[in-house]
Amino acid sequence: MAAEQDLKLDDEPSNAEGGKGGKKKLILIILIGLIVVGAAVGATLFFLMGSDDDAADADTGEVAEEVVEEPKGPAQYVILKPEFVISFQVGPRQRYLQLSLQVMTREQVVVDTLALHEPMIRNDIIRIISEQEFDTLRTAEGRRSLQLALTEHLDMLMEREGGVGGVEAVLFTNYVMQ
Repeated sequence: MAAEQDLKLDDEPSNAEGGKGGKKKLILIILIGLIVVGAAVGATLFFLMGSDDDAADADTGEVAEEVVEEPKGPAQYVILKPEFVISFQVGPRQRYLQLSLQVMTREQVVVDTLALHEPMIRNDIIRIISEQEFDTLRTAEGRRSLQLALTEHLDMLMEREGGVGGVEAVLFTNYVMQ
């Protein structure tokens, strides 16, 4: 029995030390947590406040140029009606291309200029398409190059006639070859 009491007595002090050690670990974990939270708050404030370079520029009177991009309006599509029908002489045969076009822009000035100068625009479109090779227009690359050529030409016309470029794309809504 005495041996059992000695064993129990030996265990009690270790439990008491373990309890103190557990409290020390808990305090240490809480302190580390507070340090991490403090560092996070400090870093957040540092990044939100900005750097001292901005304040130095303001003190010296230097004004940093800010590029302000104007918000673009919604896309507007101008339908060129009626559709274009162009004939090609390919060897002994007569071939045709029927093409419906829409012009995409975001500028109201371009829409108004397209409506005002529609006869000249239609004439130039027919001329540009007629200058193309029929076999080239049958390929995807040929259609894409025609779109790019028409877009560049119409943008140039809008700059010349309306003072503002802004033709973003020429879209083929119907493209039939025979």
